[in-house]
Amino acid sequence: MTLPLAEGKYRNPARVLGSLLCFTGLTIWLFHFCVWYQYDGTRPTKAIESAGRIFPQNTHGHVVYLTKEESARLTHLTVLAFGLMGSGFLVRGLFVEGFHWRKAPAPWEKKQW
Repeated sequence: MTLPLAEGKYRNPARVLGSLLCFTGLTIWLFHFCVWYQYDGTRPTKAIESAGRIFPQNTHGHVVYLTKEESARLTHLTVLAFGLMGSGFLVRGLFVEGFHWRKAPAPWEKKQW
C-alpha cells in the first residue's frame, strides 16, 4: 500500500530528514551504552541509602546502584533514542517509500510458465 504522500514534492527532503532522525537516534543509543558501562564501572556494588544509591542496574549479573537522577538519565536517553528512530522510520514510510506489505510467494505459488 503506497500512500499519496510518498509521491509528493517532499520526497527528497523527507528522505534526508528521516535518515537524519534515524542516525541521530542510533548515535544517542550508542551514547546510552557508553553512559551505562561508565556507571557499571564506577558506581558502588552495594546500596548506600544515605547517598540515595538505591536504584539497581544489572549488567549480566554485575549489579551497581545508581541515584534517582542517574537512573532517570538512562531512561531519558533510551526513550529519546527510540523516539527519534521511530520518527525517522515513520517519516521515511509516509513520505519516501510508502508502507509495503511484502509477502514472498511460496515455492508452489510461483508460476513457472
